[in-house]
Amino acid sequence: MSTKPSRAKKGAAARPRSGGSAAPAESAHPAAAIPAAAGPAVAETAQATPPPLFYKDPAILRHPDHAGLCLRTGQGFDFARNAAALPLTSAEFAAAGRHYPIVFSDIVDPMPLAVVGVEPEANLFLTAEGQWAAGTYVPAYVRRYPFIAVASAPGATPVLGFDRASPLLGAGSDADGSAPLFEVDGTPTTHAQEAMNFCQAYADDHVTTRAFGAALAEAGLLRQQSINLRFGNGTTGSVEGFWQIDEQAYRDLPAEKVLAFHTKGWLDLIVLHLASQFAWQGLAERRSLQLQAA
Repeated sequence: MSTKPSRAKKGAAARPRSGGSAAPAESAHPAAAIPAAAGPAVAETAQATPPPLFYKDPAILRHPDHAGLCLRTGQGFDFARNAAALPLTSAEFAAAGRHYPIVFSDIVDPMPLAVVGVEPEANLFLTAEGQWAAGTYVPAYVRRYPFIAVASAPGATPVLGFDRASPLLGAGSDADGSAPLFEVDGTPTTHAQEAMNFCQAYADDHVTTRAFGAALAEAGLLRQQSINLRFGNGTTGSVEGFWQIDEQAYRDLPAEKVLAFHTKGWLDLIVLHLASQFAWQGLAERRSLQLQAA
């Protein structure tokens, strides 16, 4: 997906990366890393190049290597300021579609994206202080950062990974409002275990979402699209290169395919995706307000 600025001021197009599989390619000592709770061993695998969006230096969190590491609370979401589109899972369609157009990344491995900007590398939903716009949904991919579920190999038990380059992590203590990730005896704190549970749930949703995207492509439902937007000051902009479900192709699905999609809950996702296209107007209005304030 690429975005183009207003025709009064053109610039290079941005191509946000989707949340494909990613993790550090290093082994973890089973006793030292923080494993997922009992359940399916599902995680984003350790073979993506380059690392996923936002993750500059991913690694596996383990004791004693990271004994003093803390999560710095109240830091906001400034790391997402330069993202015009964010990875999304199918479990988020209902909440996200009220605020963001939901599109698909490509036709080879189609994954959903929430469009959050209409200019290259510009998120319209962040305040100057790095807080997310009040009353709008914060995608789970953003809330998950700087953590990630990591599997060192397919089928391996997932463990908790993190971005070593993230400003959200560093030395600290409960006294200064930071959240330690390990107890003195090396066991994970509640904060670390909650992060692992969240990342594991996201990884599970990622797998089911990928299956949905693959089924759309196999059924021939995706079409590459672009959209032109007009802003309040009279300038225009466009978003290009994204993929969207073709409504006519959807209506032409054979009965057996409709039944299969219905059984898996995918018809609901298709409807939510199509309904989210009305959110393009909201993006144009946000950009118009931004231009007025400039």
